[in-house]
Amino acid sequence: MSRVLKWCFTIVLGAIVLLAAAIAMWIAVTQRARSLRETQGIEQLADGKGRWVRVDDAALHIQEWGRPDAPVVLLTHGTGAWSGTWFALPDTLAAAGWRVVAIDLPPFGLSTTSAIGIADYTRAAQATRILRLVERLGVPVTLVGHSFGAGPALEAAMQGGGAVRRLVLVDPALGLGAAGEPARCDPGGPGLLLSNRAARSALVAATATWPGLTPTMLRSFVHRKEVVDDVLASAYRIPFGRTAFSTDLGDWAAAFSQTACEGAASLDPGALGRWSRGAAPVDLIWGAEDTITPLAQGHALVRWMPGARLSVIPDVGHIPHIEDPDAFATALLGVLAAPRSTPSGLTVAAGLSPSAPRTGTPLPAAARTHKRS
Repeated sequence: MSRVLKWCFTIVLGAIVLLAAAIAMWIAVTQRARSLRETQGIEQLADGKGRWVRVDDAALHIQEWGRPDAPVVLLTHGTGAWSGTWFALPDTLAAAGWRVVAIDLPPFGLSTTSAIGIADYTRAAQATRILRLVERLGVPVTLVGHSFGAGPALEAAMQGGGAVRRLVLVDPALGLGAAGEPARCDPGGPGLLLSNRAARSALVAATATWPGLTPTMLRSFVHRKEVVDDVLASAYRIPFGRTAFSTDLGDWAAAFSQTACEGAASLDPGALGRWSRGAAPVDLIWGAEDTITPLAQGHALVRWMPGARLSVIPDVGHIPHIEDPDAFATALLGVLAAPRSTPSGLTVAAGLSPSAPRTGTPLPAAARTHKRS
């Protein structure tokens, strides 16, 4: 028996050593590739698209579509995305009469901060950057926040007074539990694993910013796996060439893992309820098959914000604007046109609300080719 145990121990130990060696080799390879890849400036990567707006500690990269005098809809992206991954949606909104502004929230896309050391990536700091941009635009905006970007968008709406005319949250990643439980502060957990800057930078370079894993990671967020192709993935990879991108993204991941411990107003169900009673209209658009932020979270938000309306898009997951561009554009244009008096808490299939007529312009065939904006 002792000989069998000895052989089992040897086999397990050998497997651990081989696994450790493989991980070390993978990290070494990805670190080398990172040093060769992350060498480009933001102007070079922008390729003439968009401009930078200085706000406090950041130079925010934005892209714009539509007439300068049209009402403004401001788009804030989700994790791993940027202003170049809305694909055909901005053109569709512009054709419907909107001036579209898409922002890169630091550290994503081509926005940079002037911080010495680690920048402030808290929800409150991102909300302040959004509000400063709105000030620079000079007019109140309709604010659309997707996934991670919904948290800063919601916080900005709560803090910005009349700066936000309407708020639309799309599959928002607000830190709620799977069944819609309020966010809970856990000082350990992922935040503890990401506490070492060098280690988290290496981890990000070996996973999130490793170009070969982009399609796999995108497919883990969507229900319609077939929509993720090389053309779409290439748009998400563009910022990967930015100097120190993996390090900045690691800093953001460490901050994002501790969002529930920030004490932001948008994390408090009571504060959300009090705010929503006199707030600008709030709409929620949700993919029925979202496994990242399940639909139960949407129902919880409707309970907490009595004036909110929930619209559900069937057969899509966490990124509806790439999974079903037509349905998402119709849903978004529908809520943008809806009057404030829409019954609160109403759950509707996208585009079928009696108070939100189908005013959306169908996306052209180019929407399905995922051309870079």
